Amino acid sequence: VTHKRHYEMYRRGKLKQMGIADDGAHGPVSLQETYEQKRAEHLKELKTIENEMRSSYLQKVSRKDAEVKKKLNEMQVRYDNLRKNANEEREKLEEEKKKVIDELAEVKRTIAEVQRLSAEQANGKKGRK
Repeated sequence: VTHKRHYEMYRRGKLKQMGIADDGAHGPVSLQETYEQKRAEHLKELKTIENEMRSSYLQKVSRKDAEVKKKLNEMQVRYDNLRKNANEEREKLEEEKKKVIDELAEVKRTIAEVQRLSAEQANGKKGRK
């Protein structure tokens, strides 16, 4: 009887350390039932942790996605501004080029007119002599 009683106290102490309550009122707890109960609790805890991790991961991904979209929008605006400025600069340069070409043509006409007048004057003086 003493051995059985000591063993029962030892068993309850061990079960208590494992987190299993065995008050002895319902008879001894089966190790198989205890194992299955603990396994179910553990799996439930793992599932909860997994769901929390998944939720956290999805939040991080959505935050990063929002950041990337924001950066892309900023880059697109910057690109559009640079492109607009480049087009404006190109138009200004084209206008200046056209003005320079027109001025050059005017200078060439003036030179040709001066040369023609000089030639006429020279021909006129030669003809008078």
